[in-house]
Amino acid sequence: MAAFRGICLRGAIAVAGTVVSLVAIPATAQAATTNVPCNPTALKNAITGAHSGDTLVLAHRCVYSYTTPDNANNALPVITKKLTVKGRDATIQRDPTTAALFRIFEIDGPGNLALNDLTVRNGSVPGTAGGNIFVNPGGTLSLTRSVVTNGTATDGGNIFANSGGTIDLTRSVVRNGTAFDGGGFFILASATVRIRHSAVGYNTSAGFGAGISSRGDLTIADGTTISNNATGGVGGGLANSGPATIDDSAIFSNSAASTGGFRGGGGIFNLNSGKVNLHHTRVEHNTVTATANAPGVGGGISNQGVAATVTIDGGKIGHNSAQGNNAQGGGVYNEGTLSTKRLEIEHNTSTGTGAQGGGLTNNGGTATLTSSQVEHNTSSAPPGGINNKSGTVALNNSRVKHNKPTNCAGSAVPVPGCVN
Repeated sequence: MAAFRGICLRGAIAVAGTVVSLVAIPATAQAATTNVPCNPTALKNAITGAHSGDTLVLAHRCVYSYTTPDNANNALPVITKKLTVKGRDATIQRDPTTAALFRIFEIDGPGNLALNDLTVRNGSVPGTAGGNIFVNPGGTLSLTRSVVTNGTATDGGNIFANSGGTIDLTRSVVRNGTAFDGGGFFILASATVRIRHSAVGYNTSAGFGAGISSRGDLTIADGTTISNNATGGVGGGLANSGPATIDDSAIFSNSAASTGGFRGGGGIFNLNSGKVNLHHTRVEHNTVTATANAPGVGGGISNQGVAATVTIDGGKIGHNSAQGNNAQGGGVYNEGTLSTKRLEIEHNTSTGTGAQGGGLTNNGGTATLTSSQVEHNTSSAPPGGINNKSGTVALNNSRVKHNKPTNCAGSAVPVPGCVN
């Protein structure tokens, strides 16, 4: 929204004994476009001098490199107005040779920052959040055809969305971030993040969600990929405890380890009251491994906690693996509510001494499979298809066949309608 830059002139003129007030109507400033030279100081000055609604056009392929921060934690002035940056394939970075620790952007409400055709990289804020970009309550970030990479923080190695913040990612990449929680993204409750036509990959975390750790309102859609992320904890691709919708996307080649009371989820780890809705999405080639204090569970998806809910309509959970002694649920591990329609659970494995449920392990939850198929899954110990340790598994017009060593035989609780 353009700022109003006007002056009000008040005068009084006596005409035939009458006083008439003259008031000038405030003029509306036009949004300006400024070309920014290839100079880091010029960019800082341009941001400071810009009015709300302005556009900054960066020098083509320039690298704006910073060795010291503009303020406490940020290379550039804090964004508190509406601003568009047209990158023209430029890069804004924390200089890799500097010892100073700072991120690149902070957006405070009502700031609204749009970044187009730009790379943001190398931000580092150990002990705090948002290695490259931090979005505060009321702030908005839009990324289009952009890359955010090589960020380091405790939470949100590349991007941190605070409560009340909003992020839209379109045709962009978030990669190579490092954090304890949320190597690529960390999303707090009441934040809103929408990711479309994009990729979140090669991020790492020590505890939760190497690709994305979300407690907020998350939408992943339109061919987005979450891939090649790795955590030493849970949720290689996504660790979730809020509402998450994943549509027409792929979560593949991520890895996780089971730790303590939190267990598994090579592709997706869903906890407590988290609700994950998948539509026509592939969860494939993800891996979870056991640690000394916890078995590997849920190579593709781990739905942990009685209030946790996963709903799937269409798609495939395939070629995932749970590894180690007593591994469970190469494809899916469920303690909460699992509902599927038109889903293929195929070619998943649970390997290791006592490993069961290559396709699905249900442990105290309720799993309802409708018009779905559980086929060609394997485990080291029976059953290889569906292992119902406790709880309820219902098969509605669904097939369980060609699993090894058995389809369902060996479950502590029988699965009605499953034939071995």
